[in-house]
Amino acid sequence: MSSSSRWSLFQLRRLSSAITNGEAMKGRFQQWKKPVYYAPHIHPLERGPDFSHADGRIIHVTSKIQLEYKQDQLRLAKKIVKLLGEIDAMEAAHKQAESRRISEAHEREALRPKAKGTRSIT
Repeated sequence: MSSSSRWSLFQLRRLSSAITNGEAMKGRFQQWKKPVYYAPHIHPLERGPDFSHADGRIIHVTSKIQLEYKQDQLRLAKKIVKLLGEIDAMEAAHKQAESRRISEAHEREALRPKAKGTRSIT
């Protein structure tokens, strides 16, 4: 082996040991990929304390973060209600299609010729 190939081999080993020791990379291993899911972490101080009144008076939002959080929660609630309505409509359409399929099967069965005897010709 020549001295230059030994030197490059030495550098490669040094680099690989640095990577395995965590010196070269910190944090996520695959930085180029977008993560599949971000967990919704909301700091308790960003949400603010719950000063709701027993008599139902409106509580005013005191920070922009609280306002954005409440607007996002309202948007999610509206979307959930809309999607649940769509699911109900799909369930009703499925029940209707099933009943129509069963009635058509009964009609086809009624149109089919009936067997006249109990014996087979063979």
